[in-house]
Amino acid sequence: MNFKGYEYEFATRSGSGGAFAFAATRLAGRGTTESRERPTRSLSLVLPANNQGKPITEDVAVALRQLVLGQCPAVVRSEFFTQGPGLVFREHGHPLAYGLTITNPSTTPMLRALVMTIQAQILRTLLFDSAVLKLPKTCNPLMPTTVTIQQEALACAIANIIWKAGNGQSAILCLPQANVVHVLQLCPMSRIEDLHQTVRRNVHVFQEDPGPALMLILYSAILTRGIEQVTEDLGKPTGGDGILTPVKCLLNINGSISFSPISLFVLGRASPFLHNGVQYQEDGQGCTTEETGVLIRSPIGLLVWMGNEAKTLTYNVGSRFKTPIVPIWIVIASEQSGVLFGEDKGILRDHQAENRFQLYYHTSTFHQQNPMILKINNRSRDDSMIDAPVPTLEKLIRTKWGDARIDWGGVEPFV
Repeated sequence: MNFKGYEYEFATRSGSGGAFAFAATRLAGRGTTESRERPTRSLSLVLPANNQGKPITEDVAVALRQLVLGQCPAVVRSEFFTQGPGLVFREHGHPLAYGLTITNPSTTPMLRALVMTIQAQILRTLLFDSAVLKLPKTCNPLMPTTVTIQQEALACAIANIIWKAGNGQSAILCLPQANVVHVLQLCPMSRIEDLHQTVRRNVHVFQEDPGPALMLILYSAILTRGIEQVTEDLGKPTGGDGILTPVKCLLNINGSISFSPISLFVLGRASPFLHNGVQYQEDGQGCTTEETGVLIRSPIGLLVWMGNEAKTLTYNVGSRFKTPIVPIWIVIASEQSGVLFGEDKGILRDHQAENRFQLYYHTSTFHQQNPMILKINNRSRDDSMIDAPVPTLEKLIRTKWGDARIDWGGVEPFV
């Protein structure tokens, strides 16, 4: 099968139904050839006896591939498929034991942003749903003391992302077939308990580094939501002649940040629009496009800063993202990503609590060795600092709290 100079390989084994092998290379004589992925060590699976799943079909595989990356007119980076970042924690007992980390400096901004989106879900479990983890009352949720606690929090996060995409009714979990990392096995689930248990039993697959974790979670969310529904989420802008223009894909081929997969992981819908509700845009030729943004208050927040105020305003982040249910925000500062979070829900429902409070900032960089605690003051007016350079993260925080002054605790701002 051939799309614009790409050859798509299908691994067909006895009874596999033409399952899709996730590799793409330039056809001979058509430009630079990307080296094929190095063999990945075997990953054994533990599946329920009554749900062994079934191999993905060729048609579904191609539809997924096009929806995620489009027609791929350029070389596809292998890191998204089997060489992506694994969901790896710091050592248990480390000051950042709650945090995922990426050691490969060449990981694209989009993949880092997806890791931080999963990080936000992990923090939500640790801080506000710790009963699921059965933590001792004396345990600090930000200081997981065992690998088991870390893996349980990760399994909960992954299961919640996929279950949300199915509107809390059903899910399809994608896993590599036993010992064949390139071939997907699709496991339908009708109960979140079954989904959680299956993810937990196979959590090592998602922690393989490098490995296919992000691909597996993204494909699971897409199939759970439905390929047609995700396509509709992306929007179908209409041209002046009434003909539908091609639907955008989920990821940018150059690895830059796209908000659709982030929305899919947080809201269960892959909308690229960050505003509240539904807005209508006219193209000047008598055609109107419906843009569906955030329909309900988001469980986890999103804050954006794109280099300057004018550009940031074009993203039109609505209050349903800025004021989430729990005090956890995915932050996107141009092509950098991280998570801001607090332990006190009061800052989202009590104006007095917003006067002075503190937030943690976490990013995926391995260079961060200790928690960064930001003390935020919304009552301070220090005119002597009015002309001082403002760190990027502080500008981002002011998109939510306009009068915020930040005490970095003596740490040199690195964002």
